[in-house]
Amino acid sequence: MSGKRQIASPFFSILLFSMSQVPVGDLFCQRDSYAKELETTCISCSEKPDKKGFYQVHLKDTVLFPEGGGQPADTGSINGVQVYDVQRHKLAHVHYTKERVEPGPVHVTLDWSRRRDHMQQHSGQHLLSAVLEQEPYKMETVGWALKDKFAYIELGTAGGKAPTQAQLDEVEGVVNAWIRQATPMVCHTTAHDEKNGLSSLPADYAGDGGVIRTIEIEGLDRNPCCGTHVKHLGDLQVLKLLHTENIRGGNTRVYFVFGDRVTDTLHNLYDVSRQLNKALSVPVDQLVESVTRLQLATRNQAKIIKQWQARSAAHACDRIAKAIGDDTVLLVHDDEAGDMAYLTLVAAAIKDRDLLAASPRAVVVLASGEPSGPGTLVVLSGDDQRLKEITTKLTAHLPGTKGGGARGRWTGKTPSLAGIDQFALKI
Repeated sequence: MSGKRQIASPFFSILLFSMSQVPVGDLFCQRDSYAKELETTCISCSEKPDKKGFYQVHLKDTVLFPEGGGQPADTGSINGVQVYDVQRHKLAHVHYTKERVEPGPVHVTLDWSRRRDHMQQHSGQHLLSAVLEQEPYKMETVGWALKDKFAYIELGTAGGKAPTQAQLDEVEGVVNAWIRQATPMVCHTTAHDEKNGLSSLPADYAGDGGVIRTIEIEGLDRNPCCGTHVKHLGDLQVLKLLHTENIRGGNTRVYFVFGDRVTDTLHNLYDVSRQLNKALSVPVDQLVESVTRLQLATRNQAKIIKQWQARSAAHACDRIAKAIGDDTVLLVHDDEAGDMAYLTLVAAAIKDRDLLAASPRAVVVLASGEPSGPGTLVVLSGDDQRLKEITTKLTAHLPGTKGGGARGRWTGKTPSLAGIDQFALKI
């Protein structure tokens, strides 16, 4: 789920927090990132769902991480009721469900696979950014994002040089060396109040009772962060850098995956390569060459098809020129060359040869598609009233046909062209 949520009554939430909620920063999920369940208390739940159908549940403490620090919210359940989202409101935390949770003792469970994935990517981002900020790279991370299949950091390379492939290969090796050492990650906490804060904290993380969390990779890096992290770098398993992208202002995005996402990506890519190997009958190391040849052949075939369509359109115009007259309704139905590109060529040829000028009440119906299958229609006339009259009859003749147009041209689609040959004089 995306987007920040507003709780029904901020004042009531703050009151609840001041009475009994554990503040965000000192939540059970932040004190123990590996905990998968928790016995706690439901303090309150909204009587009615909000406009999106969600109840707002306030717990004393939680094993579900509320969105923050670039890390998406956890999902899980409260007494078997699914939790779709968790959000922070100042120092308070709110769970979003589609069923009401009664106040009192509750059992909260975590979707561990989602949490584990988020921890691997988030802790991995700390490690990757820390290595890039050190000598000899000196590249600062100015932002990051965690997506469903990949993550990326944004390097502030404006006015400088983007990392080379050789540098990225080296960085990947350095990061994986740190992972193999299983270096501990340690969380340090200090009390937060109006006098003791950090500029990096969200502006609305306000009030006494909060906690400032600093995540340390021993011997490498210290950074304030509210997220959940691995105990040691060995839990990251492995890093694979994917690709880079130049973005606004000269910054560079570096895409990456850690841990389980590496094996998932490898599994998916291997499956695709096996399917391509079977379809193209070439070894994996020749797939790109084979696809390139197919693309070239397809482009050449497309050129040939377009040339033949142009010739066919010219022949169709010759037939129209011979048959057209006042009040005639002519049909050109092509079920071989038939597609919208072909109909456009015929319509353009009719316009270029000005075939409707001498017979403005004449109507030309162009159709493409199999005789009993779905099709595309273009209807042309030099008289808008006449065009409206014929297209009204056409949509009645072919049930389910829909379209529209003006200034002498109507375009539509029909679920079946059955009976189109009886509608007008086919030429």
